[in-house]
Formats: sequence, C-alpha cells, structure tokens
Amino acid sequence: MSTSGRSQSDEDLLSIELGPAETSVSYLSSLLRVVQAALREVARGSDELRPLFDRTAQPMLVVSRVRANGGLRLFLTFTDPGESRPMGDLSARTFDAFLDNLGAFVKELPQPSLWGGASRRRAPRSNQSALAIRMDQVYQELRRSPRATLGFRGRTIEIEGDRMVIS
Repeated sequence: MSTSGRSQSDEDLLSIELGPAETSVSYLSSLLRVVQAALREVARGSDELRPLFDRTAQPMLVVSRVRANGGLRLFLTFTDPGESRPMGDLSARTFDAFLDNLGAFVKELPQPSLWGGASRRRAPRSNQSALAIRMDQVYQELRRSPRATLGFRGRTIEIEGDRMVIS
C-alpha cells in the first residue's frame, strides 16, 4: 500500500517477522497493540516529536505491507492522519529510538546462566519508567512467538526463546 504515488522501500519501514508457525489473531492483535503503545511512548519521549502526539489528529501507525513466506512479516510506518502520507522523518526517528531502547532494555535483563540468553523477566520495580514498562511488554509479547525479528534500516533484533541477537 502506497500513498502519494511514491512507494517506501522495505528498509524505510519497521518490519516485524514472526514464525515459522501459524500466528493466532489474538496474539497478533496483542502484539500490535503493545508495539504501537511502545512506539508512541518512544516518540513522546522526544522533545521534537512530542508535539505531533499532543494534537488531536495524531500520526497513525499503519501496516504498510504484509508478506508471508513460512512466517508472517509486517511492515509498519507512521502516516499523516489527514492525508495518509507516510511521515518518513517521524518513522525513522521513532523506529531507531525504539530499537535502541528495546536492545538496551533486554541487555539489562539478568542472564539465567553463564551461557544463557536474557532472562524472561526482571523483578518489577516501583520506580520503572513508562518506557521501561512498554519495553518489557514488547519483549514479553515477542517471546510468545517461536521466533520474532524486528528490523529497520539494516538493524535487527531477533528473539528466539532465551536467545537474542542484535545486529
């Protein structure tokens, strides 16, 4: 789906790849809700981007493309709510910061063993920021899939069970 006659390249979109397995509608709905809330929290954390989310007609997070090759791959972008035009700068800045925050969050989780991956959950703290809570929710939802990969502009975070790879 493209607007304004121009197509965004896959690299300019946040991709979420799930698989290889069937994906339930309830899981997909839950994942998209949690990712959307986390992306908005990331954007609201930026002094330059916050005003876009303080107005009545906020940018819309949309699924721009869907692919299925042994799994499900969704491509997301923010669009202008009035004209449905891609908001490339908002998307790029938000998606970069989202991957930075998620990667940092998971790196801070305790390891279950000397050679194991990140722990399933850290002990809850009463002083956790709203962003940390959102990152924890995203991490928990991604772990429910046999394998989940987030990607943007050549960067990826892959979570498969206790294993996580950031590249």
